Amino acid sequence: MEIQNLPMFRELSRVFCSYKIESWQTVDFWDKVKLLKVVDSNVNYQSVYRLILRLVKDGYLTVDVEKSRYGQTTYTEAENLHDLRSQFCIESTSTLQELNLKKEEFECEITSLKEEIEALNDLKSLFPDIQFKIEQLISIKVKRINSLTIKVRAINSLIEYFS
Repeated sequence: MEIQNLPMFRELSRVFCSYKIESWQTVDFWDKVKLLKVVDSNVNYQSVYRLILRLVKDGYLTVDVEKSRYGQTTYTEAENLHDLRSQFCIESTSTLQELNLKKEEFECEITSLKEEIEALNDLKSLFPDIQFKIEQLISIKVKRINSLTIKVRAINSLIEYFS
């Protein structure tokens, strides 16, 4: 059976596409696979383990004999893993679309927050007795804008890197 047809290959290949494998144990692979919202079950764990063994057999992973202790085998990627990545690590257009949607969502929130800050500044003269509280709220909104701006820049960097 071809390796890409094995259970959990798609999920494990996404891990390979995102991480450099160096001195990993089976649990490290499993932790990363679970981040992909895979059901945490013994069947799925065993599928990942069998796939790791197959990747060792096919020369994509090597066993670190010196680092493997107490029955815990440690794996590191072999040069062949680059071939596997070139075959199966293609950024999907849906991922780029999701990034663009998230960026737009952040930009809309930034615009809303700026409008809210303007309104709060107008309210300061109408309610001088709570001016300090209004200033505190404005400060919170400005921090949120800064946080969102950083996220937008990070998404732009990701999109640029993919292109």
